[in-house]
Amino acid sequence: MTDQEQIEAAIAALEAQRVLLGDAVVDMAVGPLKAKFAALAAPPADPAPEQQLKQATVLFTDVVGSTTLSQHLDPEDIHFIMDGALERFTAIVSSHRGRVLQYAGDSVLAVFGADGAHEDDAERAIHAGLAVLAEARIVAAEVQRQYGHDGFNVRVGISTGAVLLGGGVDEENSVRGITVNTAARMEQTAPAGGLRISHDTYRHVRGVFDVAEQPPLLVKGRDEPLVTYLVQRAKPRAFRVTTRGIEGIATRMVGRDAELEQLQDAFRALYRERRLIALAVVAEAGLGKSRLLYEFENWAEAQSQPFFVFRGRAHPLTEQQPFGLLREVLAWRMQIADSDDADTARNKLVAGIAPLLGADGEALAHVLGHVVGLDFSTSPHVRGLLDDARQLRNRAFHAAALTLRRMIERDGHPAMLVLDDLHWADEGSLDFISYLLQVNRDVPTLLVCLARPSLFERRSSWASVESAYTRIDLEPLDKRASRELTLELLQRLDAVPAALRDLVTSAAEGNPFYMEELVKMLVDEGAIVTGSERWTVVPDKLVTTHVPPTLTGVLQARLDSLPPAEKKALQEASVVGFVFWDKALAALDKRSVEVLGSIVKRELVHPSETDTFDGLREFVFRHQVLHQVAYDSVLKRQRREYHALVAAWLAELGGARAGEILGLTAEHFERAGDAARACEFFCRAAEYASARFANAEMMAHVARALALAAPDDAATRWRLLVVREKYLRFQDDQTAHAADLESLQALADKLGDGARRAAAAHARAGTLIIGGEHPAAEAQARLALELADG
Repeated sequence: MTDQEQIEAAIAALEAQRVLLGDAVVDMAVGPLKAKFAALAAPPADPAPEQQLKQATVLFTDVVGSTTLSQHLDPEDIHFIMDGALERFTAIVSSHRGRVLQYAGDSVLAVFGADGAHEDDAERAIHAGLAVLAEARIVAAEVQRQYGHDGFNVRVGISTGAVLLGGGVDEENSVRGITVNTAARMEQTAPAGGLRISHDTYRHVRGVFDVAEQPPLLVKGRDEPLVTYLVQRAKPRAFRVTTRGIEGIATRMVGRDAELEQLQDAFRALYRERRLIALAVVAEAGLGKSRLLYEFENWAEAQSQPFFVFRGRAHPLTEQQPFGLLREVLAWRMQIADSDDADTARNKLVAGIAPLLGADGEALAHVLGHVVGLDFSTSPHVRGLLDDARQLRNRAFHAAALTLRRMIERDGHPAMLVLDDLHWADEGSLDFISYLLQVNRDVPTLLVCLARPSLFERRSSWASVESAYTRIDLEPLDKRASRELTLELLQRLDAVPAALRDLVTSAAEGNPFYMEELVKMLVDEGAIVTGSERWTVVPDKLVTTHVPPTLTGVLQARLDSLPPAEKKALQEASVVGFVFWDKALAALDKRSVEVLGSIVKRELVHPSETDTFDGLREFVFRHQVLHQVAYDSVLKRQRREYHALVAAWLAELGGARAGEILGLTAEHFERAGDAARACEFFCRAAEYASARFANAEMMAHVARALALAAPDDAATRWRLLVVREKYLRFQDDQTAHAADLESLQALADKLGDGARRAAAAHARAGTLIIGGEHPAAEAQARLALELADG
């Protein structure tokens, strides 16, 4: 029988009882059934537009002075100026990998991170904003020259945070959330020709731009005034220092002594063995790679042995730029700034390289410069190679490796080549590193690479035992080191409250960067009040602390970078839980099980050492925050559907240990919105816990089941109170126990059940015996016998 046939039969049965039950009762019962029947009979609706909850950066641009221009120019001229300007602004946004969502009059709304979150979304948005302001100055000059008016100007506002993308009338281009409102307010309050950013954006770009902090700004929808900044300019990359730490606090490195000693030993070996030595410091985001490098470089500079440095740092954009990291290395050494024009950049490169390479110096410098993007296509040394890309690249590799060799030979000092965030390096630059390891093996160079484990997914050969690298893995800090670092970070407090120490220590789970960001957030929210000398804690604000977005943004970026099937599998697994099973995942989507191996290989999850249930493979998320990020990215309506499927799968799961998951099953039913089944499984879980004297769990299950039970469901309430009364009978809270006894009696009377009345009387007898009231206990016992006989 189909669902529709079953509903039709139920409606017919109820209609047949109309005389007996009455119109009101039948109408109330039949109404929902008819609605469900109509829904089943209706043709399938078009799927709801896909929506996404994301961490993104929102940019607003608005033309200032358009009203003044419209008073002096005709509509056709205004249309030509405005459309042309908006078209140019859109091109700028697109070139910085942003997406324009809406145009409203003279304004543009764009978002960075809509098509996949990246850790530099905020940075790219600000670069785009500065470029828009520069373009606006060009437009203003054109308007002045052609029309004789100088009223054209632009202002820009940017904010970063959670947004809801998609849905609504304009489903493809809609974006909603407080972040959008904040960005709009940033734009509205920015001066003409200025760029204002929120503090949430500033957190992501600290040290990358020159900014001026502004007075606190009131924003609708925000309880507290916002700290905002006017962006003045980008700092040249060659001279940029991104601060990772708490401004004004000097902390010592904690928990990395052994790893520092490995680096120091390699430095000493460099002078002793006079050869290339390569090390890879590998860790997930925030575990202290950069701090370890900072301490090592300070130590090395304090040694008597001289050396010189090449340095490069990859970022998400370099992954798409041919030889982008190699260019970063050369730009750092030759002090080529982002703001240098093409001729200046080329001249700096040639001046730094050609003298080292003898007669072929200029030719090799031109080839290398062309390969890394400085455009020497008109050079006679390059023109003949333009049709032979392989030879062009090989000669460039030769030039770069020879430059390093000749510099060391000239000065007689070893070199240190430091490559940070190598997991974002482009493939060409990684190829060059492999080349360098082969041809410069005899050159005294200490190559220090910092990377996340994802690098070795791309370069699996580098992870092998035969690799030329010595790998140094950083693990999360243990509890002792975490507490030690917490005290370092909070050293300006006269006394660190235990609650604050535990919050920072436990929430960060051994991640130093996360600990620093959490302390910064507490300062930002006013839970910690900083002073020039000492700090104080505001307890009321401390208890309202939430997880900061910075680390979740890192994890969101990795989640969004996955192939769709793997991302979906990870999201579905997150609904199952921090620990999940292969067959539970299959209950949501069998195809997701097929990519489990891929997400294990990516070290997003790992197999459990022991399986909870026979025949099931158990997996665990690598990090709790990763689990939360994946879960938060699932839309609410999808969560309910997934929870329902998981709950149904768990409900059918048997075996010797099935009782242990009753509470888990109940929770999934509750999150699926099925209160009745959630209540039933919480009842079973309470009974299961009570039978094992797991009283804390039992009490929690009872409380949740009572909250879900229908007010008129006397039978379920009876089951729950029977379990709780047995426990309360031997506790000190006599008031609560007496209330349960009264409730049991009332429920038994309501149900008209002699057996339940007997049980209630028996419970009273037991309580009276414990209290030493024997005559009263005997009376209740006799009543219980009488009711039982009945």
